[in-house]
Amino acid sequence: MKYLALTLLWAAGLSSGQQLSKEARIERLLTLTNAAANVDRMFDQLKAMAASQMPPGSTPEQQAQARQMQARVMDAIKARMNWEKMRPQYVKLYDETFSDQEIDGMLAFYESPAGRAVLQKMPLLMQKSMSLGMAQVADVMPEIQRIVKEPQH
Repeated sequence: MKYLALTLLWAAGLSSGQQLSKEARIERLLTLTNAAANVDRMFDQLKAMAASQMPPGSTPEQQAQARQMQARVMDAIKARMNWEKMRPQYVKLYDETFSDQEIDGMLAFYESPAGRAVLQKMPLLMQKSMSLGMAQVADVMPEIQRIVKEPQH
């Protein structure tokens, strides 16, 4: 709801000819680029990666204990990294990193048909590129295992 209000304020500012503050333009950019969903997606990936890190050869009891510990760790991370806590930090990073003109350029791009297509298709592109990277790692894994088993000099 907060983001809808920001969007409406942004639109009202444009229609009345008022210049939005840099912070408001950054907020608009973060809304357009689905930054909140991206933070959630990053957390979900971290959670999935942690879940796949069960110690090999562990007993069912050890696995259950590891899952409980992971759940507690993930809860602590999620409490610290939720969007409402991260948003002001993102705004500050964008403010420190990008000029007014760069923010305006990004807004113009992401509001264009090409920019909206990038936003819509980026998750699929990232998923495909991760699969490509994982396939490359799988191809080199026998060599990595051989190197790890070699005696150290």
